[in-house]
Amino acid sequence: MSHELEARYDTPKERLVGAFEVQGLSFTEPGFRGCAFISASADVPPGGVVEQAANHYRTWLHDLSFGLARQAGAKDAKSLAEQLVLLYNGAGVSAWLDRDPSAETAARTVAAAQVDAAIPD
Repeated sequence: MSHELEARYDTPKERLVGAFEVQGLSFTEPGFRGCAFISASADVPPGGVVEQAANHYRTWLHDLSFGLARQAGAKDAKSLAEQLVLLYNGAGVSAWLDRDPSAETAARTVAAAQVDAAIPD
């Protein structure tokens, strides 16, 4: 996703919000079933390869969000990153369970408000 963000958006602030648009591209794919890491983690015992892969992905997602928030000049980059990751997770689950790709639009709108509030112009 980070390459897609860099290709589509110029600044770290734009990328923080753009992540939701990029995520939303998967919401309309045939057979979309939410985050593969969340789904796989739900059905396996802890401590295995699946858990390791999910943890690696989760760390990457948190690091990406934190890095972009810091680069964009967020007053509290850690807090903003945590909020956006939570929103990102919720958007994916909502799009899957509700079978509603418009979850991307709602999540992106909330993300933009959070980013604007956390990052001074």
